[in-house]
Amino acid sequence: MTRPGAQALPLIPTLRPKVQIRNVQIQTHSRCNADCVFCPYSESEHYENPGTMPDELWEKVLRDLTPFAEGINRGKVCPYLMQEPLIDKSIFEKIEQIYSVFPQTCVEISTNGAALTERVVARLIELFRGRRHELWVSHHGIDAETLEHIMKINYKQAHANLINLLKTSEGQLKVKIRGAGESRDGKHRYFSREAYLDYWKQNFCEYGINPRNIHVDAFTFHDRAGGLHRMDRDAYKLNIGKIRDIGPGHQPFHCQRIDEWIHIMHDGRIRICCMDYHGEVELPSLQDMTLVEYFESDAYRKLVGMVTGREESPEDFICKRCVSPGG
Repeated sequence: MTRPGAQALPLIPTLRPKVQIRNVQIQTHSRCNADCVFCPYSESEHYENPGTMPDELWEKVLRDLTPFAEGINRGKVCPYLMQEPLIDKSIFEKIEQIYSVFPQTCVEISTNGAALTERVVARLIELFRGRRHELWVSHHGIDAETLEHIMKINYKQAHANLINLLKTSEGQLKVKIRGAGESRDGKHRYFSREAYLDYWKQNFCEYGINPRNIHVDAFTFHDRAGGLHRMDRDAYKLNIGKIRDIGPGHQPFHCQRIDEWIHIMHDGRIRICCMDYHGEVELPSLQDMTLVEYFESDAYRKLVGMVTGREESPEDFICKRCVSPGG
């Protein structure tokens, strides 16, 4: 049963494919209002070629996903990919549509917090009540200096929005506060894990926040498979470089992003994963085929061959530079 205003999309009859997709990322539009130093967004292919997913394509994507409903209902759907979801004016309607098609799935929203206004928080509480969900909030800093250097958003507003979210939610929302202050290779530090946990311990105490359903995730950042090229804030110095060989004669490699995930850009093109900000790996578009047809295509077979190492791949193949297989 769908909620008022939500439109149920018809299932498309087809044989269940061999690939069992559980997790989905969809870029509903290409914009982000932050510019994190360890994120290639501001130099990305979709930043240079902005756009919004047309309604017809959005509905086609949901239809194309229905053969994978069994897995998706156990997994999650993320209506964002390498951008900020809460500045999409249609995001609430899209969340409703996701639940109407995959009622048991988890809808995950990842936001930088700048758009978490009181109205947005109230709407999210309404939409997520009684449904599987996660709200991830990136808050990469322990004060104005560190957060504004890393994220290029206003600390005072982002902090106030996040505190209001936590106080208003009172445990109704499952919230993950995410702070990355140290690089994966240990060569760069903006703040320590201990400092971040202390920062939120103090915030909880000062603002009387109920910690129920709140998880503070102090994690390390990486270089998005060497996708950082710009001089700004010495972002290029965060690149790690090649970390593995993949191909015939080398140890077999596997990443769940090629057979448990699917990543779809705002124009319908499929991406290998959320590391490929620059569109290095050219894959088909769902404007031209169904998702089932993609998984039966030569393009997909070749991709699997290169990622697993059964086939040769370019020397600079993105998976050879990725320090974080799986995400």
